[in-house]
Amino acid sequence: MRIIAVEDHWPEYGTIVVRDTYGSDPASISLPGLPLLDEHAVNAQPGGTIAKAGDGWLQASARDARHHVRLEAQNGPPPLDDAWHDVVETPYHANTGAIMLTTVLSSNQYADKPLKLGMPGMYRVRISCRRTPPEIPGFEASQGDLWRMQFWATPGPPQPPQWLARSRPAVQPPACTGWRAVLGLACEEVLYAVQLAAATGEATGERIAAAYQPWSSSSGEWSSALSEDLSEYAAQLGVPAPTTRRELLWLLVAAGLVIAETSGEVTRYGLSTSPPHVEEVLRLPDEEVAMIRRQDAFHRYTSFAADLAAVAVWTPGSTVSATPGELSSQLLATEEEIHEAIRYGADRGLLSTSGEGTFTAMPNPPLQPEAGRIARM
Repeated sequence: MRIIAVEDHWPEYGTIVVRDTYGSDPASISLPGLPLLDEHAVNAQPGGTIAKAGDGWLQASARDARHHVRLEAQNGPPPLDDAWHDVVETPYHANTGAIMLTTVLSSNQYADKPLKLGMPGMYRVRISCRRTPPEIPGFEASQGDLWRMQFWATPGPPQPPQWLARSRPAVQPPACTGWRAVLGLACEEVLYAVQLAAATGEATGERIAAAYQPWSSSSGEWSSALSEDLSEYAAQLGVPAPTTRRELLWLLVAAGLVIAETSGEVTRYGLSTSPPHVEEVLRLPDEEVAMIRRQDAFHRYTSFAADLAAVAVWTPGSTVSATPGELSSQLLATEEEIHEAIRYGADRGLLSTSGEGTFTAMPNPPLQPEAGRIARM
């Protein structure tokens, strides 16, 4: 076994990327019957719910933080262990027989640390992730998530991806994206501060204030004035109109997004496990409700729809013919989640369907020439 380890990797755009080293043979890039294995052949979310791979590339969905990444070359399928929160296996086609950790924009930072797999050809890789609590300023530092990617040669036709462990459902629960559309970025910033403080086990107002982190240069500090006028929504909820993020916390409690419990004159907060949709709580125009529902669908289904596309691109003809029941154990998802994600993928043009249980990954549409530009021969 050969190992390359990077202790503190900060990925771009929350995506860990592994690619072939330079110098691939162009004649080996296209695999017969599998035309959509290029990194940009399909307009799907990078990484899917855990990770996906193709012809000389691998993407893993990570949070914006530091990570420990281990690349391992194995002589055969390694034994399974249960010390990991998320695990998926997928084919990987190596054009050079060597890989390296890189970034979305192809950084050469780790080019001097290639991992030799063996001869060019088909491999299988098991991507495992052990997650740790997020970094919180002023509290104990996070150890960073650990990613292990184990490669081994697999002669013969590639077997489609298989999900072996999930730490969270394939389809995300309803998000508070609707609330952000109504209340602004400050809403999500405060909710995230509550989540971080709750991870310490003591989400008091003081700890939430300490955990608060502005998400952009336009965001204010915890006690600075809000840029949004939320008086109309506060009136509907029966609370005073908030003028700072500190006061916004009580509006979120009134909306049902945050739970507040007082004991011994100390109030502790936590995120609701079943937050309501914004249109269930507030009176909103129909067009705003429609926009919010589109945003929520994107949050819930876009990662899992990428998983479905990953299965399809590794299937001859890029077409999967199986019922949701037959796919359930392969994807570690319920039949309802699979059915809804297929429908979402079809609506977005990522998948096409031709009857119950059959879907095809669709290639990225070709770029259209700019209007008014004349092509020169």
